[in-house]
Amino acid sequence: MFKKILAILFCTVVAAIFGAYFFFVSRLEAKEAPDMKCSKINISIQDSLSKSFISVSEIKQMVADSAMGRKLSDINTYGIEQDLTRSGVLSTAEVYTTWPDMLNVVVTQREPVVRIKTDGGDFYCDRSGYILPVAGAKALDLPVVTGHLPVQLQSGPTEGTEAEQWLGGMLTFTEKIRNNAYWSDEIEQIEVAKDGNMTLYMRKRPFHILFGSATDLNDKFEKMAVFYKTILPTEEGAQYKEVNIKYKNQIICK
Repeated sequence: MFKKILAILFCTVVAAIFGAYFFFVSRLEAKEAPDMKCSKINISIQDSLSKSFISVSEIKQMVADSAMGRKLSDINTYGIEQDLTRSGVLSTAEVYTTWPDMLNVVVTQREPVVRIKTDGGDFYCDRSGYILPVAGAKALDLPVVTGHLPVQLQSGPTEGTEAEQWLGGMLTFTEKIRNNAYWSDEIEQIEVAKDGNMTLYMRKRPFHILFGSATDLNDKFEKMAVFYKTILPTEEGAQYKEVNIKYKNQIICK
């Protein structure tokens, strides 16, 4: 019984000592923290393995003037977050300080959904219509749009430009492809003609599909499904080189 009391007393004393230690350490850190200055910047790009639109050194350069040598309490972390997302290629940014001298920056990059290759350039485009340069970025397995584009594209946002409407229609079309695992795997290239009609080239098939304009999408994708399920498996179907679905209620095979 006496040993049990001594054990309890010992544990109580140890707990009290550790509690007092952490209390005084935390008070000391709180007292010193306002005077501590940032001397280190830790950058974490969450999706760096899948995309490479910006580097750690570029981000560090963007935030250094707003942080290095400044007191932690004086650093405007929210303002740095706003500046980073305004850069264009970043979709999210979280910035916070940790004692004694560290600024932490955690970012994610924009998510491209389509690649557009024209004589005017080679671009990725995300869901919002923001144009990203392909140069220097990792190759992504996305539908590729080629051919004649009625608008000029350049890196940056397309909101408020003449490219916005055309690109919006193209993104709606490619979203139909992305949302269907089979078509996403099957369709490799979308070629746009001068009249706006589109031709689809398959990743694994020897034929192409004359899709027409980006209208009546549900009807046209349904006709594509009918061709794949009922015509393609036949002996004749395997020999067709061109499938035309751009006319209402018709599937024309050659």
